Amino acid sequence: MGCSNQIYEQPSDKYPFEVKMKALLGDNLKIVNSLSKAEVQISSFDLPQETNQIDKVISLLKTDGWILKGKGRGVDTYCLGRNNRINVVIPTSGGLYDFKGGKLKRIDYSVNAVLYSYDKWGDDMCE
Repeated sequence: MGCSNQIYEQPSDKYPFEVKMKALLGDNLKIVNSLSKAEVQISSFDLPQETNQIDKVISLLKTDGWILKGKGRGVDTYCLGRNNRINVVIPTSGGLYDFKGGKLKRIDYSVNAVLYSYDKWGDDMCE
């Protein structure tokens, strides 16, 4: 095992979310890492609705091999393998629901959002 500045090596199937999104949208992008460990990661960022940035994100996901698993109400779910999931949130009136009917909690409906999650053991939305 080689040397690293991290306690644990990052899993090879984990999508480099922060690196990819900052390369696409700029280093000033404010990404919130709610949870960031080797086995599990939850990160997100907001985007203004009046720009085409959400379209750039969707285009990058398709280029990188992400598969659209389903469209809910205001939420599109993309998966890369069993372990990586991204919800692209474009708020609509009447609440946000994923394609399996799960309600997403959202306070600010004036911005779009990109929510990334990685789970070493797999994500049931991506099976």
